[in-house]
Amino acid sequence: MTQVLPAPSATRRFSFLTWPLLRNDEIAAKSPDADPTLSRHLSRGVFSIRLLRYWWAGQAIAAEARRQGRPLTVLDVGCERGWLKFFTPEGAVERWVGLDWDVRQECLENARYDEVIRANFDEPLPIETRSVDVVVNNHVLEHLPRPASTLAEMSRVLRLGGIFLGGSPTMPHWLSRLRERWLRRKLRLGQLAPGGHINCLSPRRWKRLMLDTGIQPEAVCGSHAVRFTGSWLENQRWWIRLNQIWGALFPSLGSECYVIGRREGAWVSETRLRKAVDAHWRPLWAGLAVALFLAFAGGAWSLWQTWAHQDSRQLIAWIDAHQEGMDQFIVSHDDSEDVLGHRSDVCVADGLSEALLLLDEVPHAHMLVSESDLETLYHWDRSHQLVIDSRLPRIFQDDLMLIRSGSQGTTLREYWFTDAQPARALPPDES
Repeated sequence: MTQVLPAPSATRRFSFLTWPLLRNDEIAAKSPDADPTLSRHLSRGVFSIRLLRYWWAGQAIAAEARRQGRPLTVLDVGCERGWLKFFTPEGAVERWVGLDWDVRQECLENARYDEVIRANFDEPLPIETRSVDVVVNNHVLEHLPRPASTLAEMSRVLRLGGIFLGGSPTMPHWLSRLRERWLRRKLRLGQLAPGGHINCLSPRRWKRLMLDTGIQPEAVCGSHAVRFTGSWLENQRWWIRLNQIWGALFPSLGSECYVIGRREGAWVSETRLRKAVDAHWRPLWAGLAVALFLAFAGGAWSLWQTWAHQDSRQLIAWIDAHQEGMDQFIVSHDDSEDVLGHRSDVCVADGLSEALLLLDEVPHAHMLVSESDLETLYHWDRSHQLVIDSRLPRIFQDDLMLIRSGSQGTTLREYWFTDAQPARALPPDES
């Protein structure tokens, strides 16, 4: 059987401006047995901005009762002294149920709730599922460690189409996040007692919490911009309305925020709870992910190879530039051997001594050595009249030289003692 939900109301954030304001003396006349604290508040002036939170919730309950055409069952989560009942028009509520973690029985006896239950709001609420028409949570959620979990429980006990009424102190979203971090830090350090303000609920966060728990927001508004408790301004109806207009226009720039949300139906009916027959795209996405990874890995490998073989290509290009047909190259440099050893025009020597022997066999060959080998060659063997043919700087973390026998060019002595080490004096036997 399909459950028919009540039609949504036309509640908007300016709707409360049409609700009649209640004078403090009217409320006092309705509640002669109210506790002394409430009586003291009511005696301070004609109106009370501080008590607007109860007036607002009471008028919202009455508006919902008129819409449904019957009295409602109300769950007051965090009922404390039961003041909400005094601000709710007669005939709007059939049954009052109060929940609180510190039940003040002597105060609730004056409010005469039908049932009052002690409850821990951080645990499942001791209320049957879909058993109430209205859930009121007025200035409670900011005290709780896990507001989303608690709101989910309040959503659970609401009948489909029932309304949620919430209120809390507020501020702009970015500022509320900073303040909440600061409050939570104080709580961890033991500088804030449990039960104090540990959350900061901006209008945006209220909407997000409701949507996440199956409650569709219908109105988000503020109560007032400032309040001067006990001042002559609170005796003026226009001052109260002016504050309410400000709250409706700028919900996050007032002192308090109030929300109305309606419990949505189940996201899927029980008759449709069956195995999904939609096509599964996971193999496609997984395949694309693997392809992207392989493409990225291939590109990274190519870049690595390009960088790693840069010296090799530079060396080969250098040797090719000096090849004039039948030239031979004698190589004794380890890294150069790995790159050039396979060439037919290259003879690999095992050290400098073998390189010089090969140079005797091929007099016109070029010999490839590192710059650090030049001094050794100069002091070790002068019979070949070796001269510098070309220099390739910073290859394989060294400077490489092409040298050959001949009389034309820069000799090793000239290079070593003039260019390589200009500040070094000649040995006595050579000067």
